Amino acid sequence: MWWIIIIGVILFIIIKFVNDINKQANAVAKQGGMRNKYRTLVEYALAGDQRSHIVREDGTSITIGCSSPGGSTYIDIVQTFGSVRIRWNSTSALLGNHKLEWQFDEFMDQEKMVDKIEHDIQVYMTNVFQKFS
Repeated sequence: MWWIIIIGVILFIIIKFVNDINKQANAVAKQGGMRNKYRTLVEYALAGDQRSHIVREDGTSITIGCSSPGGSTYIDIVQTFGSVRIRWNSTSALLGNHKLEWQFDEFMDQEKMVDKIEHDIQVYMTNVFQKFS
């Protein structure tokens, strides 16, 4: 008998979660999609390297980056409930694998987001280079 109640609660939670994800994707679509809603962040990611391009995009996320024989750099921009999560992944044959992540309010000024991201990457990479010297 208890297992029926437990399964019912689990199914309710799953249905609620899927419904909330669909609402989130619809809200982003009404704002022009990820490319439009996060235009400043997307332009920043594309400007990092002339080979950068949009690798993947769906209703709530977009991945931008490039790769070469020497390494790769990708930026993921993911819309979450009330916020945006940005992940920077860099792989280099010489410097290894590196990751940073940020979370901002979804309506925060994107120029300020870019400033924070640039600053943090610069500080991080300065520390990486110091380890090699």
